[in-house]
Amino acid sequence: MRKYGKRYLGLLLAGSLLMGCGRGPGAVEQLTPESSVPQSTVEDAGNTADENGSSERQTEQEPVWDRENGSSYGALQQFSYELMLENMEVSNLVLSPVSAYLALGMIGMGADGETGQEFMEVMGSNMPAVSEILMSRYSQEQEGLELTIANSAWVDQQLTPKQQWLSDMQEIFRGESYRGELSSEAVMKQINSWCSEKTRGLVPVMLNEPLSADTRLALLNAIYFKGDWQNPFDAIDTAERPFTREDGTEVQVETMCKSEAQLQYIHSDLGEGVVLPYLGGDFAYVAILPPEGTQVRELYRQLTPEALAELLESENRELCDLRLPKYEISFDRKLNSSLAAMGLEQAFDGETADFSKLGDTEQNGTLYISLVQQKAVFRVDEEGTEAAAVTVVIANEAAALEIPEPRRLYFDRPFVYMILDLENQVPLFVGILDDPSLK
Repeated sequence: MRKYGKRYLGLLLAGSLLMGCGRGPGAVEQLTPESSVPQSTVEDAGNTADENGSSERQTEQEPVWDRENGSSYGALQQFSYELMLENMEVSNLVLSPVSAYLALGMIGMGADGETGQEFMEVMGSNMPAVSEILMSRYSQEQEGLELTIANSAWVDQQLTPKQQWLSDMQEIFRGESYRGELSSEAVMKQINSWCSEKTRGLVPVMLNEPLSADTRLALLNAIYFKGDWQNPFDAIDTAERPFTREDGTEVQVETMCKSEAQLQYIHSDLGEGVVLPYLGGDFAYVAILPPEGTQVRELYRQLTPEALAELLESENRELCDLRLPKYEISFDRKLNSSLAAMGLEQAFDGETADFSKLGDTEQNGTLYISLVQQKAVFRVDEEGTEAAAVTVVIANEAAALEIPEPRRLYFDRPFVYMILDLENQVPLFVGILDDPSLK
């Protein structure tokens, strides 16, 4: 055990898929790598010796991130699949894997030793390269589609962040850094204002009270997505129709309809579904219905990245009668145990966590993650989709000629859905709709 005590490193990462641009806060000073303490001083402070005079951290293997290979999304796809899998007991589950990935990526760049190795195993060794490409690719605005990402770091006066970490925040995550007294009510209001502005009011309050006096860092990631359908639904065709829950009970819900429409139909042994592109064609809403008699969570358990790729490859334009519920789903869940089960164990342990690459507190305390939480909102209507997610991470110091019959695609029972980056098969959001009557 290290002889120094646990201190708080508050790490707040907010990832939101409904975000707008805005000015930085005014009451805190902006922090840049050049304004930080000289690197030699920081490095000396980070190598605190134990009672025998040896540096514990010097003996640990230093993880080396791959900052160049951003062409492989396999680790991100697996991360997305497993994060959803670890939260299957939640009704109407919806998550933003990209938000969680970028949020954890920011603190992961400050991890060292075995803690850093765990981040690499869970997120992939090329996480920095992938994150940098996500920040570039997922910042676009065109007619009918808006997708942007913003990151910021809020540093307490008692934490000296290392220049390399600040540089990574700017260069990889395009984040701005600010310094102030994080436990003050003024900073709490500024953080809430930042979240509200970046989520266009969907997440108006991120903090209900000021951060702890021992909080040393708050990181926020905000993602905004708003997409219009390439082929909108006609509101005149929307009507109350039954939706059958898995327990056999029915609920009447507003259901959108397309009759005898040429749609991108997909199918495999796992089930059948539809790909509904948004304007621009880069992103789509994908809905997958399990076979009759198969529960929706059993479908998802088999929907590995490889199985999803196979399902998407089956895409074929077919004449369909489509029914899809209008719905708005919200989600709020602590993800600590999920991430620990996925392999991030030491990061949550005040005795073993190693975030020495991130920075040093005045008392040289151990930094560890105490909370990872995500809030999400997902809306589907005749015009398109809006979706928002906020991820909070708090780290504490320790063809025939005849007219064919249309295929009936009725999403009138639980199904899997996602907003998918079609080119890279990266889900920005993934969810299970159990009951569209619930918000």
